[in-house]
This record gives sequence, structure tokens and C-alpha cells, in this order.
Amino acid sequence: MRILPHFSAEGLSNVYLIVDDKRKGIIVDPAQVDKELLDMISNFTDDLIGVLITHKHISHTAGLGTLMKIYSPIIYAYEPSINGYRTRQVKDGEDLDIGTLKVKPLHVPGHSMDSIVYLVQGAALFTGDTLLSGSVSETHSFVERALLIRSLEMKVMTLHDSTLVYPGHGALSKLRIEKMLNQDILQSGAF
Repeated sequence: MRILPHFSAEGLSNVYLIVDDKRKGIIVDPAQVDKELLDMISNFTDDLIGVLITHKHISHTAGLGTLMKIYSPIIYAYEPSINGYRTRQVKDGEDLDIGTLKVKPLHVPGHSMDSIVYLVQGAALFTGDTLLSGSVSETHSFVERALLIRSLEMKVMTLHDSTLVYPGHGALSKLRIEKMLNQDILQSGAF
């Protein structure tokens, strides 16, 4: 598995291209599809077979229409449709085989009710806007924040310490580092 990051001006978001050992590609959160991302897809993959949507906010889905005009990937999301495109709805904890990759979606509501993180090959966690490097995402209320922290504690912080974190915004991290230094998680009293 190879993971290639792409920075998008749309919402200052991270887009990721995951490539399996047979050169099949998966895009995570197509915030903006520009020439650089299209070149990356054509240089490193033979086909784009999937799109993982962590949540439906436009800063993570604005480029979906462009991708769908060029490729025919399956869109994986919590919601039944994103930007008018039908999705393959994912369920919390189910095991997906996408190309040669094992993908496990985990429902982590709080930032939005449709927030999903994707654990790929048991080692790479694509967190969208739920867990960022050094913090958790913003929410609209105290109740949603408590829900997000609780969801992260139960489903994400229980994963292996060496799991790499690929957030929707900002720098990459590792779960061990988040457990030691993420003030939002530490203040919750979970660690």
C-alpha cells in the first residue's frame, strides 16, 4: 500500500490517494480535483476504484463531480448520497475489501452526525475532521463535543499506538502521539 497526500485549497483540506499493490486507487475526501491530483492518479494507478467520504461537508466533497466525470469509482459514505451521487453506504465496523485493501469504517459522530473514519490495512487511519494532529475537530455544541470525544475514546483511541493518523486538515500524526499530547483527549480524562 502506498499513500500519497495532496493539499487542496478548498477548505485547506488534505486529499489522499491510496494505491494498492495492483495499482488500483482510492481517493479519500476529494476536496478539490486539480491537474496535480489528476496527474498523481494517472501516474500511480491504472484505475480509480473507490472514493472514501469521511463526511459530507463541501470542503471534503467539492471535487467529487469532477472525479465522477472522469472515472467510475464506488463512493463509500455513511449517507446514501453525496452531492447527488449514490453511495455504497458503510456500516460501523464492517469489513470492506476495496481492491486488495482491507478497509474498516468506524462511525465517529460529533463533528457531524455522518462522520466516518476509515482504518486501512489496520495501520492507516483517515480521520477527516474528527481527529486532527493535536486536537479534535470543532463541533456546534457541548453535547456534540462530548459525543465526539466519547466516540474517539471508544473507537479510535483503542486502536494500536502505531496507527498512523491522516487527518482532513493539518499534519499527519500517530495515535501514540495523540494519546500523549492531544489536549482535547487528555482533558477528557480517558488517558
